[in-house]
Amino acid sequence: MEMQHLHHFIVTARLGSVGKAAAELNLSQSGVSRSIRTLEDLLGLPLFKREARGVTLTEFGQQLLPRAQGIWNARARTLNEMMAYKAMKSGHVEIGLHSVFAYALAGGTLADFAKEHRNVDMTAVTRSDPELSRRLVKEELDFAFTLFVPGFRDPRLVYETLFVMPCSTYAGRGHPLADATNVDIETLAEWDWALAGSSALRDTFSAFFTERGIVPPGRLVQSSSIALLADMLSRNELLTVLPDPVAQAPLLAEHFVRIDAIETPASEPDGGLIYRPDIVRTPAVGALMDRFRLLAARIGTPPQPGLRASVTQG
Repeated sequence: MEMQHLHHFIVTARLGSVGKAAAELNLSQSGVSRSIRTLEDLLGLPLFKREARGVTLTEFGQQLLPRAQGIWNARARTLNEMMAYKAMKSGHVEIGLHSVFAYALAGGTLADFAKEHRNVDMTAVTRSDPELSRRLVKEELDFAFTLFVPGFRDPRLVYETLFVMPCSTYAGRGHPLADATNVDIETLAEWDWALAGSSALRDTFSAFFTERGIVPPGRLVQSSSIALLADMLSRNELLTVLPDPVAQAPLLAEHFVRIDAIETPASEPDGGLIYRPDIVRTPAVGALMDRFRLLAARIGTPPQPGLRASVTQG
């Protein structure tokens, strides 16, 4: 029994006409009739009643039809799954990473993915939101893994909140405050600062001081590069705010020391994945997104203790 015989039988049963089935299948009517007769001879059973207005299923044909459809559908599923597997093993993935993750935390995830998917090319763009959101809207990225900007959501995108990131004040190891305890906000405001992130972070940082009636630090250096930030802190008496898992990652732990401050001039940001809901993602993209979900579970705390990650559309 060949698959084409079952297919011709299914189409003829659906249309109730050998002629209509032949037209849909782009075959001759005699070719479809011959295919059905071959199937009937193989089974030793009549499958259709030939009538003036077309054909109808016999009792045997009615029994065969759901089984034939199941076999044909299984064939289609198998082909789709194999094509998906092929796509997973090849292609291109373009992702956006917040700068705080690109240097210290995301490398292992990307390396493991590259090792398992050797035929998938990857491009990682290091930015912060809302720039990452703008690129996603333009379909320049498949997805982004980032810290979210408070109050900003693009309605065309999905923001899948996976974690809340605890933050602290950090400095280079030779900073005068490195060994201090219970450092108050007024003292923090007296020092120069360096921040990694967008202008939105600068606004949040300044608001922290002004809301408490304190003049914000007079000098604020901003960079999207964590490596540059680490180098600046090692050479200058600057303070910074970083997510604890980032500052304590092996690549950075030797550069930073946590300041024992009463308060940290930043909220605990939430973050996770951003993506377009209307774009068909390849299996390779889906597999990499799942790896970042696993990374999120390791580096942050859930959005609400005991609850699963939340998904919202802007």
